[in-house]
Amino acid sequence: MINVIILLVILGYSAWVLVRFVRKSRQGACSGCSSSKSCPGCATSAVDEHHRKTTTIPKG
Repeated sequence: MINVIILLVILGYSAWVLVRFVRKSRQGACSGCSSSKSCPGCATSAVDEHHRKTTTIPKG
């Protein structure tokens, strides 16, 4: 009986970690990073991403 409980705990934790990994990977490298606000690399990429979204190509 204890073996079943331990197996369920391990499988539940594995599923939770997998779901969390997939959600963070969809956000992108820096958005999913826990230190994205203090990381200089993440801060510059966030600015570049914002610049790309707000910059339009003039038609003409």
